[in-house]
Amino acid sequence: MPVVRGRFLPAIESAGRVKRCFDILLWGNHWSERNLSDLDHVDGLREYLRSLTPRFCGVRLIVPSPHAETIDMAKALNCRVTLVEVANPDKSTSARIQDEDLATAVQTAIACDADALVVTNEEWFPHFEDIEKLGVFLADTGFLKHHCEMFSRGHDAPWSFSLSIWNLTWTAFYQMAEPETFRVGLDFLSAAWKKQADNDGQETGRSLVHNRLPNICFTRDRLLFYEIQRLVSVRRRWERQSFSFETAYYLNFYYPVIYGGFDQLALVVNQILKLGLPDRKVGATYAGFLDLLKTKSSELHAIFSDTKHVEFIKRIGALRHFASHRGSLMPTQLIEKPDKEPTDSELDAEISAAGIDEMLEIVPEGELRESFRANLRHKFKMAHYEKSGNVLDGIVPIVLDGKFAFIHPATDTDWNFQRFLRFMNQVFVALGKHL
Repeated sequence: MPVVRGRFLPAIESAGRVKRCFDILLWGNHWSERNLSDLDHVDGLREYLRSLTPRFCGVRLIVPSPHAETIDMAKALNCRVTLVEVANPDKSTSARIQDEDLATAVQTAIACDADALVVTNEEWFPHFEDIEKLGVFLADTGFLKHHCEMFSRGHDAPWSFSLSIWNLTWTAFYQMAEPETFRVGLDFLSAAWKKQADNDGQETGRSLVHNRLPNICFTRDRLLFYEIQRLVSVRRRWERQSFSFETAYYLNFYYPVIYGGFDQLALVVNQILKLGLPDRKVGATYAGFLDLLKTKSSELHAIFSDTKHVEFIKRIGALRHFASHRGSLMPTQLIEKPDKEPTDSELDAEISAAGIDEMLEIVPEGELRESFRANLRHKFKMAHYEKSGNVLDGIVPIVLDGKFAFIHPATDTDWNFQRFLRFMNQVFVALGKHL
C-alpha cells in the first residue's frame, strides 16, 4: 500500500497500465536483404517516435548477447539494440513448446518482456498459436512492421510504412496510407462525378468512402492495438487487467459501423439506379429493395443475395443489434466444463496445502469470510482448467439463430474488415457499369 504525503492509499494488485514501449527480440541468423530492409524501416519509425515531445511511446530492439551475427547485423544497419542474456525455459514453456531451441527463444522473450519474437527459422511459424498463449507474438520482419504500425497508431501516432510522413493527423490518413483499401471506392466516386450521376447518390457514396470507411479502419486498428496489450497482461500474468474493458468499448462501435455500411451501400444503389424507394425503406437485406433491384440489375442483385454475403451480414447484424439494443459486447473467458470438476473439499485441501487458508483466519466468521473462501475456490478451480487447456480467453459469446456461438476479436477483427471491404468493392464495381 503506497504512502503519499503521509497518507495510505489503496492499490490494486496484479494489474498495470498500457505498455508504452514495443519490445522486439531478434532471434535468428543469416538475415536476408529483405530482413535488413524491414529492420531499416522499423528503425525509421523509432527515430520518428523519439522526435515526438514529450515522448510517449517507442520501439526497442533486443538481441541475445551470444548472438554475434545479429549484433553485427545491427551495427551494419546503425541500429541501436539492447543486449540480454538467454533464459532457460521453465516448466510451463517447455510443456507447451517441445522444440528446445524455440522454447529457449520464447522464454528469453518472456524474461525481457518482449512483445514480439522475430525469427528467421520458418519451421517455427506453425507454433505461433502456442506462443501467443504465453503472451508473445511470433513473426518475421515483414509482419513485424504491421505490429509496429498498430502499436504506434494505438498511441495516437498515425504511421504507415507505405507513407512514412512525420506529424500526420488522422484526417485523410487512411486514404493516403491504405490506397488499395480506398481505390475502388474513389474510382467509383470519380466516375460518378464525371457522368453527373444522382447528386444524393454521390453524396451518400462520398460519406461512405471518406467517413465511414476510415472510421472502420480506425476502430479496427484500436482493437488490434489492445490485442497487443492483452498479450502483455498474459505474459505478465496479471489477474485484474486484461484490457477487456477497452476492447469492449471499440467492439461496441466496430460492429454497428460495419453493419451500417451494408445499408449505406444499399442506399447508394437505390439513389444511383433511381429505384424510387424512400430512404427508410432501403436496407441491404430488405425484401422490397432486393425485389426492385432484381428488375434493374441482376448482377447487383446476385451480390446482395449471395448466400455467403447474406450469412455474413446476418452475423454482423446479430452483433450490432445486441450491442445497440440489448447489452454490451464484453470479452470474457469461455470455460469448457470437464467431465469431473474438483469438489469444494478437494479445493479446500489444495488451498490449505498452499498455506493460503491462513488468510481466512484473519477475516471474521460470517458472510465476509465465506465470500473470501468462495473467491479462493474459484481461483484454484480455474487453475485446474488452465492446466487442462479448457479455457479460451478474450471470447465474446453470442447467439445466432437460437444457437450459442462465440467470436474472438483477435482473429475476427481483420477478417470482418476484409469481408466487408470485398463486398463493398463488388457493389461499387457492378454499380459503376450503370453510370
